[in-house]
Amino acid sequence: MRRAVLAVLSAAAITALAGCSMQGTPSPATTTTTTTAAGGQTTTGSAGNGDAPAITGPELDVSKLGGPCGLLKSDQLAARGVTKPGTERTDPAGPACQWRPDDRADGTSFSISFLEKTKGLEGFYENRDKNPVFEPIEVGGYPAVNGDPTDAKSGTCSTAVGTAKDEGFLVQINVNDKKLPEYTNPCSVSSAIAETVVENLKG
Repeated sequence: MRRAVLAVLSAAAITALAGCSMQGTPSPATTTTTTTAAGGQTTTGSAGNGDAPAITGPELDVSKLGGPCGLLKSDQLAARGVTKPGTERTDPAGPACQWRPDDRADGTSFSISFLEKTKGLEGFYENRDKNPVFEPIEVGGYPAVNGDPTDAKSGTCSTAVGTAKDEGFLVQINVNDKKLPEYTNPCSVSSAIAETVVENLKG
Protein backbone atom coordinates (compact mmCIF):
# COMPACT_ATOMS: atom_id res chain seq x y z
CA MET A 1 0.00 0.00 0.00
CA ARG A 2 2.82 2.41 0.91
CA ARG A 3 4.49 1.60 -2.40
CA ALA A 4 1.37 2.59 -4.30
CA VAL A 5 0.94 5.76 -2.25
CA LEU A 6 4.55 6.83 -2.87
CA ALA A 7 4.22 6.18 -6.58
CA VAL A 8 1.15 8.39 -6.69
CA LEU A 9 2.88 11.09 -4.66
CA SER A 10 5.93 11.00 -6.93
CA ALA A 11 3.89 11.42 -10.08
CA ALA A 12 1.76 14.13 -8.47
CA ALA A 13 4.81 16.06 -7.28
CA ILE A 14 6.47 16.07 -10.68
CA THR A 15 3.24 16.93 -12.45
CA ALA A 16 2.37 19.76 -10.07
CA LEU A 17 5.85 21.24 -9.81
CA ALA A 18 7.03 20.93 -13.38
CA GLY A 19 3.78 21.12 -15.25
CA CYS A 20 4.37 17.85 -17.09
CA SER A 21 1.40 16.03 -18.55
CA MET A 22 0.60 13.28 -21.01
CA GLN A 23 -0.09 16.03 -23.53
CA GLY A 24 3.40 17.51 -23.39
CA THR A 25 6.05 19.32 -21.40
CA PRO A 26 6.76 22.98 -20.67
CA SER A 27 7.68 25.19 -23.62
CA PRO A 28 11.38 25.45 -24.58
CA ALA A 29 13.49 27.96 -22.72
CA THR A 30 15.72 30.56 -24.29
CA THR A 31 19.32 30.84 -23.14
CA THR A 32 21.98 33.45 -22.63
CA THR A 33 25.75 32.99 -22.76
CA THR A 34 28.11 35.05 -20.63
CA THR A 35 31.90 35.17 -20.73
CA THR A 36 33.63 36.16 -17.51
CA ALA A 37 36.25 38.88 -17.58
CA ALA A 38 38.77 36.81 -15.66
CA GLY A 39 39.85 33.59 -17.36
CA GLY A 40 37.37 33.83 -20.20
CA GLN A 41 35.25 30.94 -18.90
CA THR A 42 31.87 30.69 -20.55
CA THR A 43 28.74 29.78 -18.61
CA THR A 44 25.27 29.25 -19.96
CA GLY A 45 22.03 30.01 -18.16
CA SER A 46 18.32 29.92 -18.75
CA ALA A 47 16.47 33.11 -19.59
CA GLY A 48 13.04 31.78 -20.48
CA ASN A 49 9.60 32.93 -19.40
CA GLY A 50 9.98 30.94 -16.19
CA ASP A 51 12.93 33.04 -15.02
CA ALA A 52 14.90 30.09 -13.69
CA PRO A 53 18.28 31.27 -12.31
CA ALA A 54 21.31 30.88 -14.54
CA ILE A 55 23.89 28.17 -13.90
CA THR A 56 26.91 30.24 -12.88
CA GLY A 57 29.23 27.42 -11.83
CA PRO A 58 30.78 24.61 -13.88
CA GLU A 59 28.07 22.57 -15.57
CA LEU A 60 27.57 19.10 -14.14
CA ASP A 61 26.68 16.07 -16.24
CA VAL A 62 23.95 14.13 -14.44
CA SER A 63 24.66 11.07 -16.59
CA LYS A 64 28.35 10.82 -15.66
CA LEU A 65 27.59 8.20 -12.98
CA GLY A 66 25.39 6.13 -15.25
CA GLY A 67 21.63 6.12 -14.73
CA PRO A 68 19.82 7.75 -11.80
CA CYS A 69 20.49 4.70 -9.62
CA GLY A 70 24.20 5.57 -9.78
CA LEU A 71 23.80 9.03 -8.26
CA LEU A 72 24.13 7.79 -4.67
CA LYS A 73 26.83 5.52 -3.23
CA SER A 74 26.10 2.42 -1.18
CA ASP A 75 27.41 3.93 2.07
CA GLN A 76 25.31 7.05 1.53
CA LEU A 77 22.23 4.89 1.02
CA ALA A 78 23.04 2.78 4.09
CA ALA A 79 23.23 5.96 6.17
CA ARG A 80 19.60 6.52 5.22
CA GLY A 81 18.49 3.00 6.08
CA VAL A 82 18.66 1.56 2.57
CA THR A 83 20.71 -1.56 1.88
CA LYS A 84 18.99 -2.87 -1.26
CA PRO A 85 19.61 -1.59 -4.81
CA GLY A 86 17.28 1.03 -6.23
CA THR A 87 14.61 0.25 -8.79
CA GLU A 88 14.78 1.98 -12.15
CA ARG A 89 11.60 3.41 -13.64
CA THR A 90 10.39 6.23 -15.87
CA ASP A 91 8.78 9.28 -14.26
CA PRO A 92 7.03 12.16 -16.08
CA ALA A 93 10.28 14.13 -15.85
CA GLY A 94 12.53 11.37 -17.19
CA PRO A 95 14.49 8.28 -16.07
CA ALA A 96 14.27 7.71 -12.31
CA CYS A 97 15.43 5.47 -9.50
CA GLN A 98 13.37 4.55 -6.43
CA TRP A 99 14.91 3.48 -3.10
CA ARG A 100 12.90 1.92 -0.30
CA PRO A 101 14.13 1.74 3.30
CA ASP A 102 14.72 -1.57 5.03
CA ASP A 103 12.17 -0.43 7.62
CA ARG A 104 9.13 0.11 5.41
CA ALA A 105 6.96 1.38 8.28
CA ASP A 106 9.25 3.98 9.84
CA GLY A 107 11.94 4.60 7.23
CA THR A 108 12.11 7.24 4.52
CA SER A 109 11.51 6.38 0.87
CA PHE A 110 13.05 8.54 -1.85
CA SER A 111 13.62 8.73 -5.57
CA ILE A 112 15.80 10.70 -7.97
CA SER A 113 14.74 11.62 -11.51
CA PHE A 114 16.66 13.15 -14.38
CA LEU A 115 14.92 16.35 -15.53
CA GLU A 116 14.97 15.47 -19.22
CA LYS A 117 11.44 16.63 -20.02
CA THR A 118 11.30 19.83 -17.95
CA LYS A 119 14.34 21.65 -19.37
CA GLY A 120 16.01 21.50 -15.99
CA LEU A 121 14.54 24.03 -13.57
CA GLU A 122 12.80 26.05 -16.27
CA GLY A 123 9.65 23.93 -16.21
CA PHE A 124 9.38 24.35 -12.45
CA TYR A 125 9.61 28.14 -12.66
CA GLU A 126 7.10 28.26 -15.49
CA ASN A 127 4.57 26.53 -13.22
CA ARG A 128 5.48 28.04 -9.86
CA ASP A 129 2.13 29.83 -9.46
CA LYS A 130 0.37 26.47 -9.47
CA ASN A 131 2.19 25.17 -6.41
CA PRO A 132 1.29 25.89 -2.77
CA VAL A 133 4.96 25.40 -1.82
CA PHE A 134 7.66 26.86 -4.07
CA GLU A 135 10.91 27.85 -2.34
CA PRO A 136 13.96 28.85 -4.42
CA ILE A 137 17.14 27.71 -2.69
CA GLU A 138 20.74 26.85 -3.55
CA VAL A 139 22.20 23.36 -3.34
CA GLY A 140 25.97 22.97 -3.48
CA GLY A 141 26.29 26.26 -5.37
CA TYR A 142 23.57 25.41 -7.92
CA PRO A 143 20.07 26.86 -8.23
CA ALA A 144 17.33 24.68 -6.81
CA VAL A 145 13.71 24.66 -5.72
CA ASN A 146 11.94 23.02 -2.81
CA GLY A 147 8.31 22.31 -3.57
CA ASP A 148 5.26 20.28 -2.71
CA PRO A 149 1.72 20.08 -4.11
CA THR A 150 0.32 20.23 -0.55
CA ASP A 151 2.06 21.94 2.38
CA ALA A 152 5.54 20.32 2.70
CA LYS A 153 4.69 19.60 6.35
CA SER A 154 3.24 16.12 6.01
CA GLY A 155 6.22 13.94 5.18
CA THR A 156 6.65 14.75 1.48
CA CYS A 157 8.83 17.23 -0.38
CA SER A 158 10.65 17.52 -3.69
CA THR A 159 13.93 19.29 -4.40
CA ALA A 160 14.80 20.09 -8.02
CA VAL A 161 18.35 21.15 -8.88
CA GLY A 162 19.61 22.74 -12.09
CA THR A 163 23.05 21.39 -12.98
CA ALA A 164 23.52 22.56 -16.58
CA LYS A 165 21.62 24.17 -19.43
CA ASP A 166 18.22 22.42 -19.58
CA GLU A 167 19.50 19.69 -17.26
CA GLY A 168 19.13 18.74 -13.64
CA PHE A 169 17.65 16.22 -11.26
CA LEU A 170 14.73 15.93 -8.86
CA VAL A 171 14.78 14.34 -5.40
CA GLN A 172 11.43 13.27 -3.96
CA ILE A 173 11.06 11.93 -0.44
CA ASN A 174 8.39 10.43 1.76
CA VAL A 175 9.07 10.39 5.53
CA ASN A 176 6.91 7.57 6.87
CA ASP A 177 7.44 8.05 10.61
CA LYS A 178 5.18 10.84 11.87
CA LYS A 179 7.14 10.97 15.12
CA LEU A 180 10.31 12.16 13.40
CA PRO A 181 10.96 15.93 13.31
CA GLU A 182 11.71 15.50 9.61
CA TYR A 183 8.07 14.57 9.03
CA THR A 184 7.02 18.20 9.45
CA ASN A 185 10.19 19.47 7.75
CA PRO A 186 10.64 17.01 4.86
CA CYS A 187 12.37 19.53 2.58
CA SER A 188 15.37 19.35 4.90
CA VAL A 189 15.72 15.70 3.89
CA SER A 190 15.19 16.11 0.14
CA SER A 191 17.60 19.06 -0.03
CA ALA A 192 20.22 17.13 1.98
CA ILE A 193 20.01 14.20 -0.43
CA ALA A 194 20.26 16.65 -3.32
CA GLU A 195 23.40 18.14 -1.75
CA THR A 196 24.95 14.67 -1.61
CA VAL A 197 24.13 14.08 -5.29
CA VAL A 198 25.74 17.37 -6.31
CA GLU A 199 28.91 16.48 -4.40
CA ASN A 200 29.00 13.09 -6.12
CA LEU A 201 28.61 14.75 -9.53
CA LYS A 202 31.41 17.16 -8.73
CA GLY A 203 33.59 14.12 -8.11
